[in-house]
Amino acid sequence: MDESVMNRRGVLRGAGAVGALALAGVAAASPAVASGNGDRGASGSWMITRKDDPPADPTKVMGVVSFAEGGVLISHDISPAGPPGTGTWAGQGDDRFKGTFWSGQPGEGGPGSPGFTVRVQIRGRVHEDKISGTYRFSVFNAAGGVDTSGTGAFSGHRIEA
Repeated sequence: MDESVMNRRGVLRGAGAVGALALAGVAAASPAVASGNGDRGASGSWMITRKDDPPADPTKVMGVVSFAEGGVLISHDISPAGPPGTGTWAGQGDDRFKGTFWSGQPGEGGPGSPGFTVRVQIRGRVHEDKISGTYRFSVFNAAGGVDTSGTGAFSGHRIEA
């Protein structure tokens, strides 16, 4: 396998919503994410497993996705490890949410070299202390063109303090 394929896979793993994916929280009091039964909605951090749909790499990836106050979204694949992704999210009512985050990697010339970026768009739902959803990713080359895109699904559970 050539190095550019390995780098792309590494970024895709890091992009998972969530992400894979994927993906920091919202205040529990926010009406956009608080459910009628007193749940915290998506707010907080989640241990997730994600998998890209074929024909992408079928490897299952574990990661942590966090939904923070102010609409901050953070996603970080941990097994196998990948670069973090950051972005934004919003509650959609009925314990549903959507979000977009970005990740990237430098080019083969090292830090400062133009590389590629990955945009991941997620949609999901929280039910009690479980989370699940789908994601769509696009990999952009250094010139800004789309090299590849795909979809996948994620599920997981809340991480307690």
